[in-house]
Amino acid sequence: MESHAIKGVDQSRAQWYWKSNSDSWSTNGNEEWTKYADIESAIIEEAFNRQNKTKLAELDNYSINLTHCIQISKSNPNEQRHIKRALTSRNESQALREERLFLPLALSKTFNNDRAPSWLTQEVVTSSSSDEHCGDEIEVSAGTNS
Repeated sequence: MESHAIKGVDQSRAQWYWKSNSDSWSTNGNEEWTKYADIESAIIEEAFNRQNKTKLAELDNYSINLTHCIQISKSNPNEQRHIKRALTSRNESQALREERLFLPLALSKTFNNDRAPSWLTQEVVTSSSSDEHCGDEIEVSAGTNS
């Protein structure tokens, strides 16, 4: 049983990136890489693991040529960018997923020092008292028809 738990910790998953420099083909300067969304990365990985010779993946706006490691725009085939694959630990990717799903922190202070505008408080009080009268009228009407 322990060996299964240890294997789970050591497993890695593939994350795909596209080169996001303004000039994707330039080798000068720092390279900037942007992650594909989880679903896109999974589609690319599935194509990467296929046993056939055609290593292509189709995304909404791009075709991915895994043989040449490039992303090709469907609207402009001349618009191409390098892509790369990196392995990340499952724990690392799970932490990122959890971080995305956290609720935003609650405000510690309201925007206004007052609890509520006086006209709003008065409106709520008036509405709730008129609802009680409406309920009484319905009961009286129902009682007189019997």
